[in-house]
Amino acid sequence: MRALVLIIALLATLSGYTQDTSKSFLDAIKDYEDVMGVTFSFDAELIKLANKKTLFTSNNLTEFIEEVENHFPLQVEKIDEEYYSIIAVETTYRLAVKDSLDGAAINESFEVQVVVNDGPVETTFKNGTWEFSYTPHHLDEILVFSQGYKTTSIAVNELFNEKTLDVYLGLTTRRLNTVVVEDYLTKGINLMPSRQQIQIDVNDLPLLPGETDGDIFASIAALPGVTNPDGRAGNLFIRGSETDQTLILFDNIPVYHRGHYYGTISPYNPKIVDDVEVYRSGFHPRLGDRVGGAIVINSDDVGISSKYGVGANTLFGMAYGKFKLADNWSGAVSIRNSYPRELKSPKLEEISESVFAGTSLVDKGGLLTNRVEVSFSDYNGKLSYQINEHNSLRLSIIHTFSDINFLPVTPPNLLPRSNENSYKNTGANLSWNSDLGQGWDSNLSATFSNYDFEFQINTLGPNIEPFHSDNSIDDFNVIQEFSKEDTYSNLQFGVDYKWQNVSTNYRNQLRDSSIYQIRETVTSNTIAPFANFEYYGWKRWYMQVGIRGTYYSELDDYSVSPRVLINYDLTDWATLKSSHGWYNQFLSQVKNLEYSSGGFDNELWVLADNESGFIIRGTQSMFGGIINANNWIFDVEGFHKKASDITIYEDRVLNPQSNFYTMDQETYGIDILLKKQLTEATSIWTGYSYHDSKITIDTTDQVTYKSKYVQPHVWYFGAAFKKNRWKVSGAWRYASGLNAYSLDIAYAESIFRAGSPDGEPPPNPPPPNPFVDVPDRYPSVHSLDISSSYKIPETDQRKWSATFGLSIINALNQSNLTDRVYRSRDGFVDREAIGFAPNLMVIVEW
Repeated sequence: MRALVLIIALLATLSGYTQDTSKSFLDAIKDYEDVMGVTFSFDAELIKLANKKTLFTSNNLTEFIEEVENHFPLQVEKIDEEYYSIIAVETTYRLAVKDSLDGAAINESFEVQVVVNDGPVETTFKNGTWEFSYTPHHLDEILVFSQGYKTTSIAVNELFNEKTLDVYLGLTTRRLNTVVVEDYLTKGINLMPSRQQIQIDVNDLPLLPGETDGDIFASIAALPGVTNPDGRAGNLFIRGSETDQTLILFDNIPVYHRGHYYGTISPYNPKIVDDVEVYRSGFHPRLGDRVGGAIVINSDDVGISSKYGVGANTLFGMAYGKFKLADNWSGAVSIRNSYPRELKSPKLEEISESVFAGTSLVDKGGLLTNRVEVSFSDYNGKLSYQINEHNSLRLSIIHTFSDINFLPVTPPNLLPRSNENSYKNTGANLSWNSDLGQGWDSNLSATFSNYDFEFQINTLGPNIEPFHSDNSIDDFNVIQEFSKEDTYSNLQFGVDYKWQNVSTNYRNQLRDSSIYQIRETVTSNTIAPFANFEYYGWKRWYMQVGIRGTYYSELDDYSVSPRVLINYDLTDWATLKSSHGWYNQFLSQVKNLEYSSGGFDNELWVLADNESGFIIRGTQSMFGGIINANNWIFDVEGFHKKASDITIYEDRVLNPQSNFYTMDQETYGIDILLKKQLTEATSIWTGYSYHDSKITIDTTDQVTYKSKYVQPHVWYFGAAFKKNRWKVSGAWRYASGLNAYSLDIAYAESIFRAGSPDGEPPPNPPPPNPFVDVPDRYPSVHSLDISSSYKIPETDQRKWSATFGLSIINALNQSNLTDRVYRSRDGFVDREAIGFAPNLMVIVEW
């Protein structure tokens, strides 16, 4: 009790001391006059500008004068031993002038002017601030302005109390084309409402939950409205759109596969990637041939100095280098490669169990055969040449390769067989950027790429032909674009030419021992002029209008695809946003068809020819709003999508009796994000998505099904911490189960009802129907993913740095059912998402 009394007394004493010594400037002057026996002459109105209490601790007059001159733009002159005069003096001020909407600094590119009492004051830009000299007076009026911005006043008392100020200027017409909502989800993920684009700055990205390597596709899957229902990083569904309806480009080179090992690992090293652009609802008319979304990956440009690194995790080893070759030449190279086939980490085992569940590689007890061999590699290179101040050339090359060999579990009545599956994606892009002057720019891009998917089954027995399926795509693409930027508008226009050649080579021995073979090649030329106009000259309004016209030679088809985007700023921190557009897709994958055995990522790519492929026509609409204030971000977007004439096959395997049909898909929903930046090092976020979708098959009876991979309700909660050498993140995700009675199950039931595939009638009496108990949806799923890393930084004595990381996918080892496959001999077999999957990472850089 005594201790408590003493503490209270001490706090009261300290409080009293603070109240006695922290006082207004005017009161402090009077106290010193009384104590020191001196007199100060001053302008009382000027002294009253000191709008906060100031702590004067010295009992020495000389020290008091120094404190006054350090705190305020004043000078104390000694008249005699008892008389002093306090006057205002010219002082240098520094203004950090910023755009009030996005906080971007207004630098020397824009002239900033300071006016005092209608008279301009000379300003200079130095060390990131605008400097000017000024002698304050309590009646002065100080104005700050820059071209295109509203004039802003600065109160005299602000300059009296502070010599460095942040000044925010509001735009007279909002330059929304430059607006960026920084740290949208976490640091390094930024939202650009004017472009409906989310930009992932890979270099600034902290750890995302479940990843320590900065996996590009995993980063995208963390965004609102983007899901990978089975946990595979590359199995991305952007607002319900099928994976083939999303355009993926790496330095303008098209990517036609989901990633290594059937989409579980992104096929590119993030160490040579600069940023990733993600479009969820509409995109620029320079981008075409997709009706869903777009992912644009841009590789890094080499800076002033070279940088190298080597690293490894439990899935692959990697090395990269960025280097200066000469004053105008620079380059970058990256190599990643899987380990020898015999080495299988716990994460690779979990991936294998998820990928092959429900296939012939799993026995009746659900155990995966150990005869699965996986190898993959990817190579990236870039060469840059700065021709002169206004012209530059860039050459990018990519090569990704995956090879999977496996021996299925063979029932006693069947002959043993071996399977081999491989695919590669190779391409090169040459781009020429030119500054033509007076706001004009030119970009010329030429790309060649090749994609090849190959699958083969060798059965060990007499008179049995190998099963073989091959699907390849050859692309040649040239884009010429010009752009002109003015004060209140931006114009881009150009033409996109594409030559594509898609071939199908299929050979299968049917049950009657006859050979069914398909060898087809479809070649097309596509010419697409496009234009896009941005205008931000109206107060608070931003508008973007674009159009893409396309001629498709294979079907002699002409189409026009307009699109419009309109944003309105309610305040400096709240914006309404909307868009609507039409889109076309000529290259797509056939649904329901398993082009190879196994049942995983084996869809057939086809060009529209109105026989085995059709032109997909689509529309997308979005309306929403975003609030960005006081370290809070609240973003909501409602959307509606339609895609018609999606190609679907009547059967699961190619055969002489089945045909290609079309189906329509409609998707709608809402995505909500709420994020709080607690401190500079810590952010938390939560989100909710509601999506619904249905497909209608264009047959006589117009059968309608729910889309398989659309989850009506998705909730997620996450947090990230980054400080000094540590990075930590975690996220918990809860979602509705996938649609159970999907098109796959409907087809399996139709086969069951029809009887033997050999044409024999069903048994009499018929066996119990196992499909009557199929629910509408599978059980809900949830997963906790965590990551952490520690970095040993580079120092003057140690010319290298090292980073160690640990990540865990599904840390609670939750069993998440994603699908059930019906096998005639085993009944229903479950497929589950990736289970408990730890991953260790180390990288050394210098």
